Amino acid sequence: MEVPRANDLVPRFEDWLQTVGGWRQARVERFHRVEGGASNLTYRVGLAGGPRADVVLRLQRERGIFEPYDVLREARVLVALRRTAIPVPEVLFVEASSSALGAPFAVLEWIDAPHMGAAGPEADFRAYVAMVARVHTLDWRGAGLEFLAAHQSPEAALRAVLEAVRRRAAAWGCAADPSVARGFEILSRSLPGGGTLGLCQGDINVFNYLFRGGRVVGVVDWEQAAIADPRLDIGQLLALAHLKGAPWTDPRSTPFVREYEAAVGHPVLGLEWFRAFWLWQLLVIHRGWELFTGGEPWYGRSQAAAALDRALQEVSS
Repeated sequence: MEVPRANDLVPRFEDWLQTVGGWRQARVERFHRVEGGASNLTYRVGLAGGPRADVVLRLQRERGIFEPYDVLREARVLVALRRTAIPVPEVLFVEASSSALGAPFAVLEWIDAPHMGAAGPEADFRAYVAMVARVHTLDWRGAGLEFLAAHQSPEAALRAVLEAVRRRAAAWGCAADPSVARGFEILSRSLPGGGTLGLCQGDINVFNYLFRGGRVVGVVDWEQAAIADPRLDIGQLLALAHLKGAPWTDPRSTPFVREYEAAVGHPVLGLEWFRAFWLWQLLVIHRGWELFTGGEPWYGRSQAAAALDRALQEVSS
């Protein structure tokens, strides 16, 4: 079923919401897309006559750069995390049927706080890194997140993410691209050791960490959450930093990794492979972005390919 346009979503969402007990008088007064990223479609909905003044509507995408999407799985992650010390939005409702809005969706609490990139003096770098470390060291079994544990070892989890990206590359027609093919071959035969299985958020970008008074009061965007090697999350930050112009350096010398190692209490080795993996994935994402949006992301293909080549040389040396 096709997802309706935003102006059609408003009356349909209001009609659906008024079928829910306690929300029968709720009216939609404001409705706008929350921009940023390429995740499930996210809207902030301002209401009158209901228990909440604002809620978040997370509407599942059918296609996109991190497909397949599953908004109900993400909601299940949030429900489990609400019982932990990781601050996440409350899940108010989930709807598995596509009949109301054209796709499954979740309705979440709106956390009224800016993300780290816009929080100014409200943000604190150490608090951000400490929260990432808290995510990675969480007792995920005790939190009820066993349903995310699809693999028995860190190596098996890494091979699975490699294969997932390779499948996307094949579906998007870029698997035979020399840089993409070379990346898969080198990364597959040089898997790092020393890993553990932990909770990975899947996107520890600062835009997903909400701050108030120097404290993280919300961690959002859990659609790519998995039980895997937490170094995958760190590799994303390293790769994105280079595409944004950060100098090429030993990963352990970066401010994030130094602070992270202090938070977890041990050195984090082998990050070169994870930097290379994410540069490879970002090269594949570039192709997906072109397909789904008709334009380029904020980084260029040649830029990503050049950074990947340097990272692969490092991994294979």
